[in-house]
Amino acid sequence: MKGELKVIIKRSFFDNYQRPLHLHSEFIQFEDKDLASNGSSSFKASEIKDFRCGINWFHYCFVFGREYQFYIRNYNNEVLKIKFNSYFGIKKEQKHKLYVEIINSLWVLYFSKQAADFLKKFETGESFYIGKTVINPEGVIIAVSKLIIQEKVLIPWEDLRFRKYNSYFSIYSKEDPGTINRGYSYKDDWNTFVLYDVIKMILSKKNINND
Repeated sequence: MKGELKVIIKRSFFDNYQRPLHLHSEFIQFEDKDLASNGSSSFKASEIKDFRCGINWFHYCFVFGREYQFYIRNYNNEVLKIKFNSYFGIKKEQKHKLYVEIINSLWVLYFSKQAADFLKKFETGESFYIGKTVINPEGVIIAVSKLIIQEKVLIPWEDLRFRKYNSYFSIYSKEDPGTINRGYSYKDDWNTFVLYDVIKMILSKKNINND
């Protein structure tokens, strides 16, 4: 993939305003009047902390539309929002293709490197967070619901397994999957794509079959 993506975002069929989105290996820039007085917001690549994205479905007896959502956050906890809609199937394929193209560009330009950096930390024996999940040499520490409280539980690497779905992925204990498990939404949880990639790669390097 080339080192940048330039596209025009129209938020909906009823919105005639065209908003330039520029994803570059050194920055992100988007014309978003909610975040900047001049209508344009930008983050340097080095400022980008995490992201989440997904599709919000509109329905009343039947699905009549969808909103594609991207949230990109920097280390100052400022969030750049990118959203666009499709109603009643109008340009549905075109909008979905754009959604996939933006996800792929975000991964290639910014977050694949972040995942690689986390793997380097793991290989040197460091512990670190991805979102609210701890990765350390022994395994993964997750929060498990216990009646009215949440309890932190370590799943050793040899016991850890995962499953990937369209809107989320889950990790669980092979020995006790019903009790020790945690799901991560691509839309609601920060850096789920990165967490998934790092866990998958660590298990692969350890020659642990995800069965």
